[in-house]
Amino acid sequence: MYAEKLLPHNLEAEEAVIGSLLIDGECFSRVAPVLQPGDFYRERNQLCFAAAMALFQRDQAIDQLTLAGELARTEKLDTVGGMAYLSHLVSITPTSAHSEEYAEIVSRTSTMRKLIDAAAQISALGYNDTDDLEATLRQAEDTLFAVRGAGQNRGFIPLRQIYDQYLQDRAGAVEPLLDMAGPVMSGYADLDELLGGIQRSDMVILGARPSLGKSTLALNICLNAARNGSTAGIFSLEMSREQLGMRILSSEAEVDSHRLRLDLTTFAEQQRIIDAIGQLSDLPVYIDDTPNQGMVEMRSKARRLSLERGLDLLVVDYLQLVEGPRRGYGANRVQEISEISRSLKSLARDLGIALIACSQLSRLVENRPSHRPLLSDLRDSGCLSGDTLITLADSGERVPIQQLVGTSGFNVWALNQDTYRVERSTVSNVFSTGVKPVFEMTTRLGRRIRATANHRFLTINGWRRLDELAPGERIALPRTLRSPRKQDMGSAELGLLGHLIGDGCTLAGHAVQYTTRERDLARMVADFSKEMFGDTVNPRICEERQWYQVYLASTRHHTHGVRSAVVEWLDSLGVFDLRSHEKYVPERVFQQCSEGIALFLRHIWATDGCIRMRGGISPYPAIYYASSSERLGLDVQSLLLRIGINARLKRVAQGDKGRDQFHVIVSGKDDILTFASSVGAVGRYKTEALDSVRTFVAHRKTNTNRDLIPAIVWLQNVKPAMVGAGVTHRELYAKLGMPYAGNALFNYNMSRERAQQVAEILSSETLQSLAASDVYWDEVQSIEPDGVREVFDMTVPDLHNFVANDIIVHNSIEQDADVVMFIHREDVYTSEEEWEQQRPGQPYPKNIADIIVAKHRNGPTGNIQLEFRDNLVRFDSFARVPEY
Repeated sequence: MYAEKLLPHNLEAEEAVIGSLLIDGECFSRVAPVLQPGDFYRERNQLCFAAAMALFQRDQAIDQLTLAGELARTEKLDTVGGMAYLSHLVSITPTSAHSEEYAEIVSRTSTMRKLIDAAAQISALGYNDTDDLEATLRQAEDTLFAVRGAGQNRGFIPLRQIYDQYLQDRAGAVEPLLDMAGPVMSGYADLDELLGGIQRSDMVILGARPSLGKSTLALNICLNAARNGSTAGIFSLEMSREQLGMRILSSEAEVDSHRLRLDLTTFAEQQRIIDAIGQLSDLPVYIDDTPNQGMVEMRSKARRLSLERGLDLLVVDYLQLVEGPRRGYGANRVQEISEISRSLKSLARDLGIALIACSQLSRLVENRPSHRPLLSDLRDSGCLSGDTLITLADSGERVPIQQLVGTSGFNVWALNQDTYRVERSTVSNVFSTGVKPVFEMTTRLGRRIRATANHRFLTINGWRRLDELAPGERIALPRTLRSPRKQDMGSAELGLLGHLIGDGCTLAGHAVQYTTRERDLARMVADFSKEMFGDTVNPRICEERQWYQVYLASTRHHTHGVRSAVVEWLDSLGVFDLRSHEKYVPERVFQQCSEGIALFLRHIWATDGCIRMRGGISPYPAIYYASSSERLGLDVQSLLLRIGINARLKRVAQGDKGRDQFHVIVSGKDDILTFASSVGAVGRYKTEALDSVRTFVAHRKTNTNRDLIPAIVWLQNVKPAMVGAGVTHRELYAKLGMPYAGNALFNYNMSRERAQQVAEILSSETLQSLAASDVYWDEVQSIEPDGVREVFDMTVPDLHNFVANDIIVHNSIEQDADVVMFIHREDVYTSEEEWEQQRPGQPYPKNIADIIVAKHRNGPTGNIQLEFRDNLVRFDSFARVPEY
């Protein structure tokens, strides 16, 4: 305790930083580049700064009231000392004008504490006797370097300063230029004509495979814009400021970049270099090459540059190198990229600037016969076919995604990857992304979805593209989807609807009738119809051989468009005049509470449902619903999910007997018991059969090969937890009550029950979350091409995924961009000899770059050509031929 008190810290400076933010919230953009919550010594100050950071990221004001609200929202207000502590911070802060000085003090003491901690770690390494001395030394160096890197935040510097180091005798200040109200011009006439310039508040994604010139083109656009009076900022996350400076100098002075780098220039070239430096140094271009930056730091720096110098164009090079907002279990790079993309679009809008984000493309570009990039080649983007059903979390209704285009503000179901719970999340945008090839993926449960090859699905190892999946791999599905609490359909209506969809004849031109073998069910349907329609219907039960026919005769006088009340009701639900293979469940049923859904299932199961014990040497229960309508089978499967049952849809061929049947099968002890308690049965025959099934499974051990956690969790989570808990393989087997078998156990998928046991043995929160998660890990059964379709995507800002067709899917980064451009250079992929063989007589496209505008939210798409001058690291426009 005494040693802890001696750790470097300055509580007065910490309180002054927070107090400055409460006095003037704009201070955050000045202190954020040098501070993180962990830099504060006292916990209450860490919490206050983290709350301020959260407000800043959401573009909300920072003051005493809003900070208190944010702390209360996260249940931390009492921890920091309530409003009294926030008032104290305001009262003891002399002024917010010196917030940066206060922040530097806090940062310095934090670095000293990190240095002390690093020294302790290095000391421990010294005491750790190991044969690999070189590895130990490298680890010690890395530990010390991490302390230095943590405080390295270089910020924007003008292009002039880079050349001041190249020419020691140059000095001076860059005068800020007036803000330009119009779009930022790229300097390439054809491109500016196509785009109308780069519009303010627009985010442009510039994509290309490595070494095709995306950084070069972005730099060229910055310089061209600066020459036209725009102020440009560059976040260079890949190259140093010196490398960028030399690239720009090579282009401007027209000196070969290789010779410039090796200082092999001639006297004439040196003169051009001096002239170019003079011209470049006056351009309002600012470069920040701080590595491993996150969006908070970048946002604060960009805002500060905008306030101090003005800002018209910002380049981020490149998107995949931006530090993500979260790390640890549940985090994944795809989700982080989506968050970064949304944050960049928000930054462009808030500052009113044009923003270019360079992005890598998928390797699939190189593997296709045509190497021209497509929108689907953007890393981390993908789309779904228009008929994909999206479940609205508040109403329970399922709506095709194409019908949601242009809407926002509604809630869907999405997976919180921190807790592995399915939660409500708000949609901010739904949009079409064009016409693309799609593939249909089917899982072992029979869930199906059509998506582009690059759409992401969640695996135990994180989000993976559809074209990276293979049969046998497991993806995440929701184990249940909660239903709304309301029920606006009565028991008689739900019951009658279930019976008529199952065994009713409701065709136009025919009397509405219901057929059953069981008299009690016939009586039930007649009673339901009287309860619903009163004297407008006269139900008649007729016994015909082994069947009972219930005719729901209308008592209305059918003239002048008057129809049967039953027909009007069925027609209003959209299920009138459907043949058996066309039937489906109306969406209104999906909008009922779980009790109402269970009641509907109870009655439709009384028609074509099966509940019985199969005989033989090894008896087992059979619970399934059969229909010739695949859509009806999928609907029943989806309704079962609303009450926590993951049923399997199986196609059963009928050969010459008729249409194939689709069986919705309920299996596994847990699902059977849930079915028995929630759905139940009606009619004497099925009620007695269900009692027999319940008795059979109640005392049997759970044995399922479906609801499992993939085997990789043993290596990915269990082994590290064993090391942390100091538990050996033999000890783990013993505590599980199993004979020791080496690593054999680690080759099998893990049941939820086993995961819970292991979690308790190893005190693993990760395994506990997986054991109790809302995720069902289903096997991919097939992935097949399914033509070309218009495809769509959705923006879910908070959780970055959503449930579609009862499968958890990711949203894309393409959605946030206003413009998507690609660079394509065929000479990189095809030699002159190959070109002549493929296109005899056509000129070889040497140094020709196609700039493909694949997406333009507010204008046309198209293609323009530029000349790529590799030795000068520059793109040039082709000279236009004058028109006469």
